[in-house]
Amino acid sequence: MTSSTKKKLRRNIEGYLYVLPVILGVLIFTAFPVIYAFVCSFFETPLKPIGEGFDHFVGLGNYFKSFSDAYYSRKFFTSLGVTFLYAATYIPISLVLSFLLAVFLNKQVKGMRFFRVLYYLPVLLPAVCTGMLWNRITDPYYGVITKALQNIGINWSWFELPQTSMVSFEFISLFTLGGNMILWLAQLKNVPKSLYESATLDGAGKFRQLVSITVPICTPMILYNVIMSIIGVMQTYSQVLTLTGSKGSGLEDSLLFYVFNIYDNRVTHFGYACALSFILFAIIGALTAVVMKTSKWVYYTEEG
Repeated sequence: MTSSTKKKLRRNIEGYLYVLPVILGVLIFTAFPVIYAFVCSFFETPLKPIGEGFDHFVGLGNYFKSFSDAYYSRKFFTSLGVTFLYAATYIPISLVLSFLLAVFLNKQVKGMRFFRVLYYLPVLLPAVCTGMLWNRITDPYYGVITKALQNIGINWSWFELPQTSMVSFEFISLFTLGGNMILWLAQLKNVPKSLYESATLDGAGKFRQLVSITVPICTPMILYNVIMSIIGVMQTYSQVLTLTGSKGSGLEDSLLFYVFNIYDNRVTHFGYACALSFILFAIIGALTAVVMKTSKWVYYTEEG
């Protein structure tokens, strides 16, 4: 073996050693759990330590249970309906508001950086922490926001009634608009100023420039945000749990999101819960494929 070959081999070994922690992390904490859950989805088994084996093999029975068994079917379609309702209402509202917020914060005004940081701060907080915080300030008895609304004659029930629970949750979720806002800002910085200058010379107003220049150039970011929002919304769980406690399956199932259905079956019907998770994976994949298939409206500039 020549000296150059030895040096190349040593460099390769050093490189693999540097990335070894990441590879092990992916294999142990991602790949293995996914494979194990996929295998468990074919067995009727409760949750138990790894290595104790599986119970009765049911094949695709856990996957068909959501459609054939009346009890499981009701829970499945109810949770799916709640999740789709939240996605259909929250995603458009959040995308529009975050875009308008980014347009406003994109202006070259003194002190605008402070407001960008201010709007992004809620995104840095874990969902569990924000859920616990909102749970306190919206408490029906001593919550700060609840008391303030009562002082002006508004008795909002928040998460005490099924009629107000979904609207309340969507309102609270809007405080994380900063995540999409940052992405919009990055895209807005790439819009050539020469286009605005030409449009101004042609007599186009601000609104016309927004519709005819800003929005078309931002369509790649719209596509990205739609896909990422679908993936995130379909997995809604932690914030609802901290906001409502055990009411995810209460409140007449008004906040019974799909992941709650998985959570409710995790112990006694672990195999079925695993099957539900892969059904969710298929649903997210199908929705993503539909969005990508219908993305002819996306305009890509020469820079990509």
